Amino acid sequence: MNQNKPHRKESLGFPSPLLGETNLRLEILAQNEHFIALNKPALVSVRQHPWEVHMPNLDTCLNKQLQEGKPELLATGAQMFGSVYFLEHSVSGVVVFGKDRDSIADLRNVYGSGAMHFSYYFVALSNGVSGDDFEDNTPLLKHRYKSKMIPSTAKGKQSATQFRCLSKNKEGWGLWEARTNFPRPHQIRLHASLSGFEVLGDSLYRGVEAPSYASVGKWKKENDRDKGIFSGLAMHLKSVHWERESVRGIHIEAVFPKAFKAMLSYLNLKISE
Repeated sequence: MNQNKPHRKESLGFPSPLLGETNLRLEILAQNEHFIALNKPALVSVRQHPWEVHMPNLDTCLNKQLQEGKPELLATGAQMFGSVYFLEHSVSGVVVFGKDRDSIADLRNVYGSGAMHFSYYFVALSNGVSGDDFEDNTPLLKHRYKSKMIPSTAKGKQSATQFRCLSKNKEGWGLWEARTNFPRPHQIRLHASLSGFEVLGDSLYRGVEAPSYASVGKWKKENDRDKGIFSGLAMHLKSVHWERESVRGIHIEAVFPKAFKAMLSYLNLKISE
């Protein structure tokens, strides 16, 4: 049995108000005795990060339901849950949780050693970008009092992002892949901005608003003419991969959210999943 590709309908539920005002079900992307991976929607926090301290988070909600004996959580065989890495709440995609203390510590060590490989997909105007395949390795530093990162060659920590163009349209919109083996908070967004991208929906790092339905000729109702074709940050953690000695490689992929796929269609950005 391929443990990395469970049935697409397998999911975990989070009834309101655990993660907000609506009930949510998150797709299980992969699991074994050591970890479980979920497809996180945007606007859901993974852990109690200092920048998201007042938001409900998956670490807390998973453990709360496990301790309460919810059957679908007990069925995972987990003793406890702990997120392996931070994925900011505005970005959708793959999140991985260890299932016991040893597994959590081991997986976090794999991540911390740079042995995990992350592939983000994002949409941006790229008229100011030089080339279709390049790297940005600007060192990054947390802002002293704002919830953001800043470039700093003097005090910043080493960071590297490889950018590759996947699709472009004649208006300058593009679907891009960003790869890294150690994503610092906001790294992809800031490196993209420093490289000349205007990421769709990124108000923090000089991004750009989504075009309207009218501007792309796709409105169906008169009230939709001036609405944006996408809400939020157009960034998705598409895949995470790691390898271990004596264990074959683990590769986990998360499909795009429906709104993300629709936005790609509106902009005539072609990509196969």
